[in-house]
Amino acid sequence: MVKKVFFLISILFLLLNCKREFDIQNSKYTIAVVGDFYITKADLENEIKSVDEKVDDTVILSRIYDSLVEETLMLNEFFKNQNNGKIHSLGEFADSKRRKEIISILLEENVYSKIEITSEEVENYYNSNQDKFKKGEGFLIRQILVGGARLKDEAYSLLLKNYSFEEVARLYSISPEKGKAQFFETKEIPEYLLSEVLTLKEGKFSKPIEISEDNYQIIFLEKKVKDYLLPLDMVRQMIRLKIADEKAEKMRENFLNSLKKKYNVTLFTDRLWFKYVKEK
Repeated sequence: MVKKVFFLISILFLLLNCKREFDIQNSKYTIAVVGDFYITKADLENEIKSVDEKVDDTVILSRIYDSLVEETLMLNEFFKNQNNGKIHSLGEFADSKRRKEIISILLEENVYSKIEITSEEVENYYNSNQDKFKKGEGFLIRQILVGGARLKDEAYSLLLKNYSFEEVARLYSISPEKGKAQFFETKEIPEYLLSEVLTLKEGKFSKPIEISEDNYQIIFLEKKVKDYLLPLDMVRQMIRLKIADEKAEKMRENFLNSLKKKYNVTLFTDRLWFKYVKEK
């Protein structure tokens, strides 16, 4: 008798659990079930508010919905060893900031830390995209930025004694370039500096120019040019960042596609209060 009662209770418990999961799937408030998590209208409403409370463009709303689904997909991967087979609400991870902290850790581990860029890739990009690095009329300039009248006087005194501009820049300049040559098109040079540059002869340096209270700038005019191709060394870091961004985007997409194959994703776009627009 006791065994029979226990058996009936077990069956009832299973039925109740099945009913609960069935209700989650069919609830008008559930707009997606992603792996072991379900997303509600309230979750999406909160997400939209965190982006822009007044947004009403259906395309933007659709992309916010897609992003929430993708991040929920990644939550599954982060908690893959803790899943118990039941469908859970987002809970504390409905909060955008808390969720993105987890996503950041996961992407760093699975995407960003795996990005490698070779010197050959950088050189190939530069050689294949030289049009992007061509500039118009301008000036190749070195500069020293110093704080304080005493340091300004010391730096200028050394220049007058024929110490090289680069050596003095390495000693005194607070600019990260430390006297390295930089190219500026005429239109890029600040108005306060343009007249000084125009009057300088190639290979000469200016007197200290006060650019703000107790901050001074000394410039050295390397040369004036009609057009200029930025050399590889000047744009190497920019190219690395460009390639890194492209690789990260592709690797992130591949990572998400692998998760879509690993976890079931069911979208209920017909329950949204706006017309869902699928991304092309």
